[in-house]
Amino acid sequence: MKAADAAARTSRFARGRFRAVALDLDGTTLNEVHALSERTLKAIQRVEAAGVQVILATGRPLRSLQPYVAQLTLQRPVPTVCFNGTCAALFDPKEAAPQVLLSRGLTRSAAESIIQMCDDRGWCASYCLPNSTSVCLTTELQAEWLQKFEEIEDLRQERVESLWELLEYEPPLKIVALAEEPFTQAAKARAMLPPGAAHVVAAEMHIEFLPADVNKGDTLLRLCNDHLGIRMDEVIAFGDNYNDMEMLTLAGEGVAMKNAKDELKEAANRVSEWSNDEDAVARELERLLEE
Repeated sequence: MKAADAAARTSRFARGRFRAVALDLDGTTLNEVHALSERTLKAIQRVEAAGVQVILATGRPLRSLQPYVAQLTLQRPVPTVCFNGTCAALFDPKEAAPQVLLSRGLTRSAAESIIQMCDDRGWCASYCLPNSTSVCLTTELQAEWLQKFEEIEDLRQERVESLWELLEYEPPLKIVALAEEPFTQAAKARAMLPPGAAHVVAAEMHIEFLPADVNKGDTLLRLCNDHLGIRMDEVIAFGDNYNDMEMLTLAGEGVAMKNAKDELKEAANRVSEWSNDEDAVARELERLLEE
């Protein structure tokens, strides 16, 4: 863990020096059935009522965030970092659709290399754009993988005949590949791709291919500086997985869940006493509000 005094950092929230809370969703704010508990919902609402900006920062697609934003019923528009940093958007309850504030996608040549690699290795690849995600299925096994993934994201992807045809019109924000042993396969993918082509992130059942210089932390920084007028040292961030590394290290205080990856725990300012399934975010926010 960083050498910063966690107790001193924590007290800054109560004195109003943290102006924003950045919340990862899966494995952090959501419980193991990917839901917002009533306790977590109320804690987030209390934080906003105290004048703190609530930001959602997730690897999920933009469209899949709408149900959670609606459930929160916050009074102010909700800024979000989605697609693991390739896109930032604002959910305003007065508007029918979220406003995309910034996006940074893969280059055409990088996307070509990634799609070809997925084809060669039999991976189920999804082509992600701000308002749509498309997939080309070629085997029954891929269909099984995708069904599980869609259940987690609660979002159905559009079936297409070929991802190559999509590339003729618009390069993707990112490409997601469903694969067996994704952490092992991600290491192989990094070695196979041209140097600097993409930032490769592994998760429990998939590999994500992002633009080389993109991550959740950097996009959160741009969102805060350019659109919200908030400095990163005024942000407290919560996360659990490898894709939260940059966000937790750039924030004024980074808090890793008890269920977080060991590497993230080492990089964070502190580790929560609780897991996501024990309402860790709610408990942390309640503690900060009451001090």
